[in-house]
Order: sequence, then C-alpha cells, then structure tokens
Amino acid sequence: MSNSVKPNLIIAGVNKAGTTSLFTYLSEHPDVCGSKIKETLYFLPLRYGEKELPPLEGYLRNFEQCNDSKYAMEATAGYYYGGAMVAQAIKSTLGKPKVVILFRDPIARLFSFFKFKKSSLELEQTLTFEEYIQKCESLSPDERVKRENNAYWGVEGGYYSKYLKDWFDVFGDDLKIIFFEHLVADPKTTLVEICEWLGIESENFAKSLTYSVENKTMNFKNRFLQEFALKVNWKAETFWRSHPGIKRFLREIYHVINGASYRDVISPETRKQLEELFQPSNHQLAMELSRRGYHNLPDWLAKELEIVSS
Repeated sequence: MSNSVKPNLIIAGVNKAGTTSLFTYLSEHPDVCGSKIKETLYFLPLRYGEKELPPLEGYLRNFEQCNDSKYAMEATAGYYYGGAMVAQAIKSTLGKPKVVILFRDPIARLFSFFKFKKSSLELEQTLTFEEYIQKCESLSPDERVKRENNAYWGVEGGYYSKYLKDWFDVFGDDLKIIFFEHLVADPKTTLVEICEWLGIESENFAKSLTYSVENKTMNFKNRFLQEFALKVNWKAETFWRSHPGIKRFLREIYHVINGASYRDVISPETRKQLEELFQPSNHQLAMELSRRGYHNLPDWLAKELEIVSS
C-alpha cells in the first residue's frame, strides 16, 4: 500500500449544490484525476456515529489510475455535515488535502433535495413540499442525524453555519468555499478561480470546457423505467466517469422517453416561512465568510451583510 495514491483534493459538500458538475469539470483537467466513482462515501460512517471506517485499501483503489496526476480527487457531498469528526479524519488519513465546499441558497437547495429524493424513489410521489417540510421538522435532533432518515435531511441540511467553523479550524487556507449561484452563472470564472487556488493552469482549461448541468433532478413518467435507470446509473458509474459524453447522450434520450415536468412549487407562504427559518444561519454564515475574506457573496448572503451595515 506504500505506493498507493491518496486523494489530495476533496469536494466535501453540500448535496444539490453543484458538486457533480464541479467534479465533472475538474476531472477533465490534465492535472486532476477523478476517483472511479464520484462519491466514495469512505468517511461518511463517522457522520452517523459509526466508529470504524472500511479498510483503507478499498478506498484507495478508487485512485489507482491517478499515479501521474498532481491531484487525485473525490466528491462525497455528505462529508460536510460530519463536521469536526469527518474533517479531522480526512486530515489524519490523507495528510493535507485541499477541500472544496459548495453552498447554495438553502431554500433552493431544500426544494432540489426534495425533488431529488422523489426522483430517487425515496419519497412517496404524492408527498407535497409542505408535508415534506413538516416531516423534516417533526423529527427530533437525534432522529434527524440517523442514516435511515437521510431522505428527511432537507431542512437540517440548510443550516450551513453549524459546521463551517469546524472545517476552517481543521483545514484553514486549504479550504475553499464556492457558491452554486456563481458556478451556474459564470462557470468559466469560477473554474479559473479554483484552478488558480490549486496552482494549476486555468485560463486555457476553462475556455476549453463544455459547460453543462450534471445530476440535474428530473421527474419521470413510468416508475418501472425509473427504477431500471437508477440501477443502471449506479452499477455503471465507473464506465460513465470514463465516458461522460456517452452518459450525456443517453441521458438526453432517457429524458425524452421518460422525463416529466414537476408539479411541485414553492408557495409564497412557504417561501416566507423558510426565509425566516434559515435567516439566523444565513446571517451567521455571511458574517463568518466575510470575516475570512469572502466578499463576493451571492444575493442570499449579501443581503445579510447589508442588514448589518444599514
């Protein structure tokens, strides 16, 4: 195992905030080698209070192809919510990796997470967004953090400020915060920023990329076809990672055959409720990021600083 490659670039969160797109983009850089599967989940047991990790040898097999790369990368979006326990385990196991965390407007992320869990067949198709929020909040803090209740992590997953200090305490300048809104609105500039932080070529690489939304949640018409597609997608992930163009082509065909629009919407009343719910966490997050030199914030955070200065 002495010659095994250990990852030194981790995309640690958060769910439904662009981690798949960023992983896909960076995997195309000549100095970055993506893991055989995007989400190795290796450190995730610690998030759920499980004391032992799987054998390290199995984890490192995901990076056997990365011997000649400056960076070996994986992206498990659930790591962030493991806080200090997961952050410290990553550092003690991997040495001094670079860590990227993506944040997204927690209301938009919650709604996307809700739709994703429906499309993954983890929630009843008849469940409304309001009913889902009620279910999330009805769970006690001890119940929310259990692995078996992950489908109802949607609301809790928007309280980003709970975990940020732990990650900065462990990784300091080796931690980079990126915003979903910036990645979507201006992916080229965002990729240049990340590449410069990593110390790898940026301008030519960012210009050469074909930017597309990866892992976009889609509704479906036929449940049987959706079940089959989910199984194929999971079992063939190593192949898809090596042949992203084929995956995009087949995905477009599948969406034509079995895709459907969502009927779920966020009502004005529900949006107001969620704004009030997330505001304290957003405010704390904005203050912490500003203190650490992050001044180009998306609107949902920038307005928290405007409140302070007014």
